[in-house]
Amino acid sequence: MSNQQNGQSRTGETGRPDWWGLVMRARTVLMLAFVVFVATDLLGLTSLVWSVVGWFAVGASALLLAYQSDIRERRAVASAQVNTAKTRELNGVGTSVLNLLPDAIVLVDGRGRILFQNEAAAQFTGRSAVGKLLGNTFREPSLLQAVERVRQGEEAQSFEIERSQPVERHFRVLVTPADTTPVALTAIAPNVISAPDATSVNGTGIAALLVLHDVTDAKRIEQMRVDFVANASHELKTPLASVSGFIETLQGPARDDEEARERFLAIMAEQTNRMKRLISDLLSLSRIELREHQPPKGTVDVRQLVKDVVDAVTPIAQRDGVAVSVALPDNLPKIRGDWDELHQVVLNLVDNAVKYGRTGKKVEITGELVSETEQTMVTLSVRDYGPGISRQHIPRLTERFYRIDAATSRERGGTGLGLAIVKHILNRHGGEMVVESDLGHGTKFTISLPSHK
Repeated sequence: MSNQQNGQSRTGETGRPDWWGLVMRARTVLMLAFVVFVATDLLGLTSLVWSVVGWFAVGASALLLAYQSDIRERRAVASAQVNTAKTRELNGVGTSVLNLLPDAIVLVDGRGRILFQNEAAAQFTGRSAVGKLLGNTFREPSLLQAVERVRQGEEAQSFEIERSQPVERHFRVLVTPADTTPVALTAIAPNVISAPDATSVNGTGIAALLVLHDVTDAKRIEQMRVDFVANASHELKTPLASVSGFIETLQGPARDDEEARERFLAIMAEQTNRMKRLISDLLSLSRIELREHQPPKGTVDVRQLVKDVVDAVTPIAQRDGVAVSVALPDNLPKIRGDWDELHQVVLNLVDNAVKYGRTGKKVEITGELVSETEQTMVTLSVRDYGPGISRQHIPRLTERFYRIDAATSRERGGTGLGLAIVKHILNRHGGEMVVESDLGHGTKFTISLPSHK
């Protein structure tokens, strides 16, 4: 329904009716036409009637032209308003996208003040720093110097910084000048970027863009790799050196000493077996890591699995005087998993309990079915009553080559890789492990695995 049908007339921004604007637009043409027609009438060039008719005709044409011009202007204003709204919407979307990025992003002006920071940057600094000097938020000299060089016209800078508070973290920093700032980032501050002094050294527009990428995990993984290679080399070097030394002795002074030869050969066999166990565990760990992200497809009967493991460790347990007991409920369901890998997990835990907890003279294996909100879990616990584990060691038990007592571990055939293998197998099976220990009262390892649906 039109405004006229509503009994209303449209008014412009001045409060006057819209038709008044049309008249004002056409008044110059009307006045000139009036003067011309009066002059022609006075000069006798035409009659008064025809002058009036001509004047009204010109006036109508002028009003029509003014009306068309008014429509064009209104459309232009409406289009500009729509474009402005779309620009604001896009700017809002751009800011939201930047806030979702894991990298910290900071825009700095020519005076060294922060124009914008996304949420990751706010978490990095611990507070909102917009409008503040960069040096009041970032204390790293290398970062501040890089920003200053970029502000002075140098090329992009890339380097790493380290922060030790509240925890140690490493960041790869990229500082780029304003003229290479990505379009997606400039969308957040179009008015600032389009300013005449946007890239000047002392201007208020964007002078530099900072991107801080957290490489802490990558650093830790690289350090773990280096440590792994060093530890593996050391673990292999020691028995190899021992075997090499005994070979030289047998070829020299002990060549004709039968008793020494038998003793040395026994030691060499022990060291060779140690290297075989280490290489076997290294290969096993490598295979497990290779397919850690591939869910297992088989099903495993937990009760049968535990029985097979107990049968395997019984000779060692009897030799050391350790009694192994099993208490599993009859309703334990099958679990989805790889039989060989889960056998390796349970065997490792029970074997460790027998070897390192043998002073307690007993090992208990228990299980239960735990119903959670979305998943039913099967839990298995292996408990010994040996010396226990100090609290500070527990978080590191699954690290490769980590040993609480290296000498005891080697003496009892440990490679330092067993619990690392357990961790990766459980990861593949969607399970987890909890360690509880009380010095002097033993240790309890509990693994949880999702049941087969």
